Amino acid sequence: MSRKARRIGTRALAGLACLALGMGSAPAVATAGGLPLRARAAVVMDARTGDVLYAKDPDRRLPPASTTKVMTAVVALESGRLDDTVTVSRTAAGVQPIKLYLRAGERAQMRDLVYAMLLRSANDASVAVAERVGGSVPAFAARMNRRAAALGAHNTHFVNPNGLPAHGHYSSARDLATILRHAMSLPGFRDVAATPASRVTAWRGGQRRSIAVRNTNRLLQSYRAPVIGKTGYTRAAKRCFVGAVEAQGRQVIIALLGSTDLWGDARRLLDYGLAHASTGSAEPLQTAARGDRPEAGATSRLLAMTAAAATAGVPPPGGSVVPSDYSLLLMPTVNNRDAAERLRHYVDRRGHAAVVEAVGRPRHYQVRVVGLTTETDAVRARAALERENLQPTLVPPG
Repeated sequence: MSRKARRIGTRALAGLACLALGMGSAPAVATAGGLPLRARAAVVMDARTGDVLYAKDPDRRLPPASTTKVMTAVVALESGRLDDTVTVSRTAAGVQPIKLYLRAGERAQMRDLVYAMLLRSANDASVAVAERVGGSVPAFAARMNRRAAALGAHNTHFVNPNGLPAHGHYSSARDLATILRHAMSLPGFRDVAATPASRVTAWRGGQRRSIAVRNTNRLLQSYRAPVIGKTGYTRAAKRCFVGAVEAQGRQVIIALLGSTDLWGDARRLLDYGLAHASTGSAEPLQTAARGDRPEAGATSRLLAMTAAAATAGVPPPGGSVVPSDYSLLLMPTVNNRDAAERLRHYVDRRGHAAVVEAVGRPRHYQVRVVGLTTETDAVRARAALERENLQPTLVPPG
């Protein structure tokens, strides 16, 4: 038999073997782009640029479990109410299953409850935070959804603040990476999520309890560099994780949903990201541009910005809609869009969702802060931006 014939025969046998395996049970490990994963969906994002370096079903809508709490923390941190004292309701005290075992009528500081939900993944603490900031769980979930949309997370819809299974509660790997990219720009989030362990104080009358909380994120201390992130698990969602790392001059964000090998998948994604991410001098893990999906061209980015602006109730670039919430116009206008975009990024990094609007002839650009659902929110944001000398003007709904 000739050498060529032997090669053909070997390939044929290999093909038959693969076919036979395919007729049996499906392999446990799925592969996409050469990277073996057991997750249903995953993303590796360059945190400096927002570029997606690796993706497996990145926009597939899946239950996010407790990775939901990243968005809960964002809304809580941006509310500016971490020093509030929260009274635990019967609703919050009755939430199952992972919890602090808070008791109805007990009180705790909002800051402590944020530690409890990001470290221990306490579901009762998440509901207590939601009720304090939003007035009710549905109202808080509506704020989460508006904020997520403003950040460009368009395959996300939240029903509760903790990620417990609920109809219509979903996110995607790309969206979770986008949300975490913004969260990492908030110093308060970094401080909490990077804490290995802490204690939460709850009190009622003269009785005080100190409750230990330990971070469920194994990669915070077991990877080559600290990985800041949030875990999640329910039977329907399987294992989920969203995390960020800085090493070797590179900054990487990963998100994975529906894994049966959480830490193995996470390490593979992190290794891949650190091997392929860019290096540079940009600010660490800065906020992503809303709706700016890096693989899209300029036209797609403009469409995404327009969709985000419409969702947030503000004019898209070059267009006009009637705002449905309070907003703040930053003055003066500028005649250079790049300058307006730099200002928008500056405002974003300080925890305020903003969009750039084109106005007038000749064309000028202004920055509008959006997602302010109440007058109280708007007044607080205006005060914060006045301290930055940004001359905000409050615009009521309508």
